[in-house]
Amino acid sequence: MKWFVIVGSIFAVVAGLWIAAFSLAGDSFGGGADFFAEFDEETVTDGDSDEKIVLINVVGEIFSDPDESFQGPSDTNIIAQLQQVIDDEAVTGVIIHLETPGGGVVASDTIYRKVREVAGKRHDIPVVALMGDTAASGGYYIAAGANEIVAHPSTWTGSIGVIAMLPNVEKVADKIGVGVTVLKSGPFKDAGSPFRAMTPEEQGLFQALVDEAYGEFVNVVAKGRKLDPAKARQLADGRIYSGTQAKQAGLVDHLGGRDVAFRRAKDLAESPGASLVRYVPKTGIEDLFNIGAGVLSPAEVLEKSIGIRRHPGVAYLWLP
Repeated sequence: MKWFVIVGSIFAVVAGLWIAAFSLAGDSFGGGADFFAEFDEETVTDGDSDEKIVLINVVGEIFSDPDESFQGPSDTNIIAQLQQVIDDEAVTGVIIHLETPGGGVVASDTIYRKVREVAGKRHDIPVVALMGDTAASGGYYIAAGANEIVAHPSTWTGSIGVIAMLPNVEKVADKIGVGVTVLKSGPFKDAGSPFRAMTPEEQGLFQALVDEAYGEFVNVVAKGRKLDPAKARQLADGRIYSGTQAKQAGLVDHLGGRDVAFRRAKDLAESPGASLVRYVPKTGIEDLFNIGAGVLSPAEVLEKSIGIRRHPGVAYLWLP
């Protein structure tokens, strides 16, 4: 009997702790049905109705995040916010605020496709792209999926194109007496090696990859801006446009700032009384106990210190 009482007491204590923890989490996270949503809401501008326009920030170089940290301008973070938009019936519109030189081809395209899902016939939630100081390359790629684009007259945008940079340290290696022995299964297995110059055939292989990604970019611009493909290709020579120049070229719809984007989102959504809100990350239970604190790998330290990209490949990135 004593054993039963002891076990029962332990169970009661554990259950009480879990209830308290979830109660605390509910208070911290907003409680109710939103507990399992990825983000809380923060009001930016009050409206006079229950309808909401959601402001989503894409700030910094766009990247893929297989670890799903839901931070920064990663594909998982932005897509999770867009999914929460879809799941919330009170949301009638979205503003994607772009302050980015672009980034990875896959990450940019993945976010673009989610924007199209939100703005398209499947969900029909108007999306307005708002450009900050810089919304170039992959940033413009994402903007092309929106219903309308707003830019400041002095915004730097465009850079419609693809870049792949493969370093060559052959001369430095020779100078310090470093050599590399390569054993390979085929003639192109070490194509792009930094320890030797590329052959013309290897350059052709990489150029074909760049051209393929470029063709997709041009198609996205032509479709999103309702331009003739030849006109889109003419504009897509990699140059930077000011907001004013982009509007003259048909790459931007309106000149202005967040007030203009908010007004256009409300007009497109037919929600004149909507509030403007933004999503903020929730603090999970592990964060309350400081579990899983991020530690940078040596490769990430190198990238942050001297700007060397960790992964080879093509990018929708403005990289002067």
